[in-house]
Amino acid sequence: MDVTPRPKDALIISAGGFGRSVYNIMQSDIANGVDWAVTGFLDNRSDLAADTPLPVLGDPLTWRASPHEEFLCALGQPAQRRRFAAPLLAQGATFMSLRTGLHKAIGVEMGAGCLFEPEVRMGVDTRLGDFVFVQSTSVIGYDVQIGDYTTIGSFVFVGGGARIGSDVIIHPHATILPRVKVGDGAVIGAGAAVMADVPPGVTMIGNPAKIFRFR
Repeated sequence: MDVTPRPKDALIISAGGFGRSVYNIMQSDIANGVDWAVTGFLDNRSDLAADTPLPVLGDPLTWRASPHEEFLCALGQPAQRRRFAAPLLAQGATFMSLRTGLHKAIGVEMGAGCLFEPEVRMGVDTRLGDFVFVQSTSVIGYDVQIGDYTTIGSFVFVGGGARIGSDVIIHPHATILPRVKVGDGAVIGAGAAVMADVPPGVTMIGNPAKIFRFR
């Protein structure tokens, strides 16, 4: 008699474009069909159901989690990830980390719910919090620390020893020089070159990066 346990049900939070892209990445993961299998999306936008490869099963804010389910939050904005993950975390739900696109790295530690798009390279002894997203072709140096819910866009370089806070957004093609500290909730603009420490909650643009003040 076959006693092999069936894969857990993997549910993707968000049926939008990013959610469908994450579904596509998951199809090539070695754990697909072994440890888990994607069974659907959770989204409160019913109009998206016609465009998804699998059904939209319900609203993540009201979904009752099962022990046989794992979740992956496919929302790019840190605040949105916090909002839609919170009700499930309160139920003790399990959030998986998708490492498909991460090149083999030594000594990397990460929390739950992290996601790596293709061709991400990471140096040794790097530590990531929960729900960190690193998009395609970015390079993270050695001994970097990245806080919870931070999003790092495509083609970003983060130098060795840098300290990136929680809820940070780093847009594509930005450069964070080695040992620079980026405070919680900061936003780094596309193509910015960050050469000095960044205070919490500010927006930095330009090369060299300077604080952008909204009028």
